Order: sequence, then C-alpha cells, then structure tokens
Amino acid sequence: MSLFRKPMKQYTWLPEHMRSIYDWLHYSEPTWGYTIYRTTYTPQSNAAFPRMVDLTTKYMKNEFYNSYRNSLGEYFRANEFIITPWNEIWPNYQPRVIEDASRFDGASIDQLREHFRADAIERDVLDCFPGYRMFIVIDEESFQTLQNAPFPENSRYEERRHHYVKLVEAEVDPSDWFQGWMKCSLPSLWEVWSDMLDGAYMRRTASMIPDDTDVL
Repeated sequence: MSLFRKPMKQYTWLPEHMRSIYDWLHYSEPTWGYTIYRTTYTPQSNAAFPRMVDLTTKYMKNEFYNSYRNSLGEYFRANEFIITPWNEIWPNYQPRVIEDASRFDGASIDQLREHFRADAIERDVLDCFPGYRMFIVIDEESFQTLQNAPFPENSRYEERRHHYVKLVEAEVDPSDWFQGWMKCSLPSLWEVWSDMLDGAYMRRTASMIPDDTDVL
C-alpha cells in the first residue's frame, strides 16, 4: 500500500476530519468504511443487493471528493492544498458487508446493535472511530427506496431524500428522545461520517433533519 511512503508531516494542513482518517489508516487499520447489515432476503433483493452496496460507495466517494473541492475554496494557502491525500485515502475505503439470512432476515435494530457491539467490544474498538460508532442497515423499507436510486452523476438534489438507508448508533441512551437510529439519504452518508469523526454523535446530526421530512 502506497499510502504511507511519504512522511505524515507532509499533510499537516489537512482538515481535521481527513487527518482522523489518515491517522486511523496509519496507526490502526489499513481500511476504513461503514459496516452494512442486510436484513431483507427476498428473491428481488438477492439480485439487487450488490447494487445497493455499490450505491452507498459511489455516494460516499462523490461527497468525499466534494469535501476537497469545498475546502479548497476556503483554504488560505491554496497552493499547498492538494488533492493527493484524498487520492491516497479513498482507495482504502472498504465497506464491511454482513449478510446471513439464517441470522439477520428481518432482524430488528436492537438485535443488529447487539451483534455490532459484541463484535466491536471483542476487538476492543467500540467507539474508537466512526466505523465502530455506527452502521448502515438495508432493510426492506430501505431496499424499496433504493431500487430506482440513480448514481450520483444522475441524481437531482430535490430527490435526494427519496433514497435512503438507516444509520444506527452503537451507543444509545434509552432515556433520551433520540431513538438511536435515523434515516439517512445517500448523499448524507459522508456528512454523518464527518460529524462522527469530529466527536459528535448521531443525536446532534438527527436534530438537523428538516421538519418536512424524516430523512437527513
């Protein structure tokens, strides 16, 4: 892997959310990304599910690189603000897909959370990184919204909330108003990831869902 052939100090100007991923890849694991649970196992979903995973990846990539373009316009030393670290980090994005009809067909969010937490606790990584603070669920409801979802290059902003997955937080306070999960549009997956990198939790992100929808 070519990611770390150059000294870390080369990118001291990286935005904090990018620095967190870069450091994670350097010190902890060679990949980063969402865990995706599948809980619908119909013949229709069997054929289409790989595209659903591909959709999440393509939207993550699109918004990941948009973060470079957006930051470029704000950076006061633009001549140093190069795309190289984005190009080094992105190839290491690798979603972890969990699908097993015998265990997860129709599984509830609480059941999935229990499985996710147990695995993360066993590996001593729970809450260490966004990939271990939350996970994606593609259930039958989400699957139905994703069937006709366009890829980013063909998407229309006004339709972005028509296609969503469910994001579930590993830690939840049962006494809080926040239920511990939210519906998240495909373009918002990177936004939530970035928020969780900054130490925020999904409760704050969920509070930003527009009043006229239940999808971020």
